[in-house]
Amino acid sequence: MDLLKQLETKMQALVQQRNQLKEELDGLKAAGDQELQSLRSSLDQALAEKAALEKDREAVKDQVAAILRALEALG
Repeated sequence: MDLLKQLETKMQALVQQRNQLKEELDGLKAAGDQELQSLRSSLDQALAEKAALEKDREAVKDQVAAILRALEALG
């Protein structure tokens, strides 16, 4: 009978440990998902900034080309 009590106590401890590890894993998954969402948001923002900079660069290239054409026409 004493052996059964020991086994029951050990089983309860293992179940409790399993539940605790599962909770920790769920917490880590949630934190990972949140970090992933944050990284995706940062990537989207960086890509939008890149597109805006490329658009500005094209506008500057067009302005420089117009200035060069005007200089050639004067010269």
